[in-house]
Amino acid sequence: MASAGILESPSAERNKGPIYDTVLAPIIFPRVMENAATEGRKMISVLELAAGCGVHTIHFASSFLSANEGWNVEWHPSDPDAEARASIDARVQESKLGASIVPANGWILGVSGGTACGDGHRGKDDAGSSQHGTDGSADAYAQHHDAFDLALCVNMIHIAPWEATLGLMECAGRVLRTGGMLMCYGPYKVGGTAAESNLRFDQSLRSRNASWGVRNLEDVTEVAKSHGLEFVESVEMPANNLSVLFRKV
Repeated sequence: MASAGILESPSAERNKGPIYDTVLAPIIFPRVMENAATEGRKMISVLELAAGCGVHTIHFASSFLSANEGWNVEWHPSDPDAEARASIDARVQESKLGASIVPANGWILGVSGGTACGDGHRGKDDAGSSQHGTDGSADAYAQHHDAFDLALCVNMIHIAPWEATLGLMECAGRVLRTGGMLMCYGPYKVGGTAAESNLRFDQSLRSRNASWGVRNLEDVTEVAKSHGLEFVESVEMPANNLSVLFRKV
């Protein structure tokens, strides 16, 4: 039984293992650790945007610490939803990871943000636009420029307005160090089409909110490029999802 304040996300529970085992552990963490080591650092700084209820936060941070003795991480979870942030902080306290995971912040990406914890706990369709937070402008992120080795965004792009993706890329372009990486996980169209299940999912999303939908990968990478983020690769994941990797140049 979950502790008070902790929300659950079945989808996050399902994909936390594949994301860490297939992408973070073998591809991303070695690259950002190598960059840090060249600067004499044994700590990496991670910004997790649209962190949802904290399932990924705990799994990714604890797995990194267990697998990399002598290294530390400063993990910054972020979500525009106050209930999600409370859940993240409760999970951190329960897991005794407060030395490595800072309290969740309420940054909003673009006009409105997104959350990966949309499994029925909240009835709002505005994905955080009613919350108060950071909007992605240069002034808002000034104190975080060039601060992070890695930015993560899981299952947000398709369940938020396109403006949230614009804000995501603007944010990542500003806060990542040179050589830092961005990973975006979720369903995508490629060349305007996708697996049949993702096309049905796209129709379902748009019927719920006309500003949502499965995005074209080419559109996402073009926005990323405009903010100094070069496309590195896309990794096929279970359930017709992709992990899309970018690098700050």
